[in-house]
Amino acid sequence: MGNMKRLFYIAAFLLMAIFQASAQNVIRVEAPDVVAVNEQFNVTFIIEGEKSPSDFQWSEGDDFQLVWGPQKGSSSSIQIINGKKSSSHQTTFTYILIPKSTGTFQIPAATATLSGNRISSNQATIQVVSDGASSSQSSGQNSGGKSSGGQASTSGSGDISSDNLFMRLSLSRSEVVVGEPITATLKIYQRANIVGFENAKLPTFNGFWSQETYVPDNIEFKRESLDDKIYNTAVLRTYVLIPQKSGVITIDPSELVCVINVKVNNSTSGSLFDQFFQDDYRQIRKRVTTPAVKVKVNPLPAGQPASFGGGVGNFGISARLTTDNLKTHDAASLIITVSGRGNVALLEEPKVNFPPDFEVYDTKTTENTDKSTGGTSGSKSFEYPFIPRSHGDFTIDPVEYSYYDVNAGKYVTLRTEPLHIKVAKGKGGDSAPVTSVTSGVERKDVKSLADDIRFIFTGKPNLSGSGSFFVGSAFFWILLALMIVGAVVVYLAFRKVAAMRADVAGTKNRRATKMA
Repeated sequence: MGNMKRLFYIAAFLLMAIFQASAQNVIRVEAPDVVAVNEQFNVTFIIEGEKSPSDFQWSEGDDFQLVWGPQKGSSSSIQIINGKKSSSHQTTFTYILIPKSTGTFQIPAATATLSGNRISSNQATIQVVSDGASSSQSSGQNSGGKSSGGQASTSGSGDISSDNLFMRLSLSRSEVVVGEPITATLKIYQRANIVGFENAKLPTFNGFWSQETYVPDNIEFKRESLDDKIYNTAVLRTYVLIPQKSGVITIDPSELVCVINVKVNNSTSGSLFDQFFQDDYRQIRKRVTTPAVKVKVNPLPAGQPASFGGGVGNFGISARLTTDNLKTHDAASLIITVSGRGNVALLEEPKVNFPPDFEVYDTKTTENTDKSTGGTSGSKSFEYPFIPRSHGDFTIDPVEYSYYDVNAGKYVTLRTEPLHIKVAKGKGGDSAPVTSVTSGVERKDVKSLADDIRFIFTGKPNLSGSGSFFVGSAFFWILLALMIVGAVVVYLAFRKVAAMRADVAGTKNRRATKMA
């Protein structure tokens, strides 16, 4: 038995060591997603591990022509954390390729030996398009650090055509029903050298409930193929839209001023040094506008159930109690959660029938949406605080909640399970003992009242006559008159002293008279 345990521990240790080694030794490939048929591009294989790799092998295959490579680079680092030393090593192999034809192709996988293990890379997929523009200028870098392939040339005046710079607002769907969420993406397409933006006018969504789901901190461009041309594209905003009315709703255009560096032909004659060192670039500004977008919104079908809560999509429901065993006048909560995919933000509060002996307070709502789905999936919780005022066994009837299922094209009603609560008698007791009460039984309201409202006082108050107070009596008026007279006397005395001090000559005569 001891040998079996020892063998088990050894096998587990070996498996963990192999897993750790495979997790630390990684080989990956970096390549553009789309290139032009005559465009040279870089493919870089990156191998990371504790040691330097050996026996690296790779072939360009039949779909690409090798122009140059490989260029090998390496770097290493050592870290000491809490006395533990760890090292990492990175090796790169870079090739320059050119595609032979248009289509979608895969970069062949590379293999290498690392720490005694043979590892391989994944196969990157590249789309090759014809790209009518002069793709030979694609070696530059844009502000996002990505290759700016497909950059179009400009005329001597520096004009940028609308085919080389435009903006679009794309929708996930153009025909929906009232309450059905739509994802809107505002994206700019450019084959120029944009250096900045000005005077942005973002879209307004009249007739929709709207919420921004993505706002980039830094605008980064990436290569994308559109109509067999390569553009540098960047997402400026994403929104979730929920139509609030039926009909054809028009989304007004958005506007943006782009600041562009363009190269102009310098026709002026100059020295040889001016031709080499003079900067023949200048900045121009071009306003781009999205076209108006129309959305057809159909009304919801007739025959909505009474329990319809405004949900459109696909949802589920759950209900739970914070506690099902409490005493009279103790607080508890019923929490109902509606989760799924759809217009989560606009879900209405379900109707709950509490027993008559329960004192129910205002509902608290908590929303939790998944931003990775554009805010169209998540959950919404409704918390109903309550306090039982009588003891006994109670039941909260099942809660019904209906929504419209877009895929099925019909209303669906959800139903929770009944919830049972056992309430024991507390210190304050209750108004009337109840052995078993359900939510369908009618009875009188709880008679025991709190002490915040007192009963009216019916006894005789202790009152005093109007002449028995000090204020208003004869002695009060005499004392007030003496205080006024005293204040006047003191004021006149101070004035006389001040006048005597101001009379310098009279003061000298009085002093001379005293000395004589």
